[in-house]
Amino acid sequence: ANVVTEDFTLDLAAKRVLRGAEEVHLTPTEWQLLEVLVRSPGRLISQRQLLQTVWGPQYERETNYLRVYLAQLRRKLEDDPSRPRHLITEPGMGYRFEP
Repeated sequence: ANVVTEDFTLDLAAKRVLRGAEEVHLTPTEWQLLEVLVRSPGRLISQRQLLQTVWGPQYERETNYLRVYLAQLRRKLEDDPSRPRHLITEPGMGYRFEP
């Protein structure tokens, strides 16, 4: 299954991300976070849910983890990381992926 945006293409089965023809290297944690978001396009996923899914229940208060990793993903994937089109923050609530 592929997820295609204007800026990047995700191959979920092969766990690969392409920007144009270039493969983007993601760490396993970055990949896991991205995968949770893209599997529910347009849906808000709470900070707590993301932390529990990717890092485990004992991390559900570590919202700084999400900020750091989302910033890394935007730098790697977004055309303009300071004005993301695909990896959207809902302040105080969570994040969503907009294809």
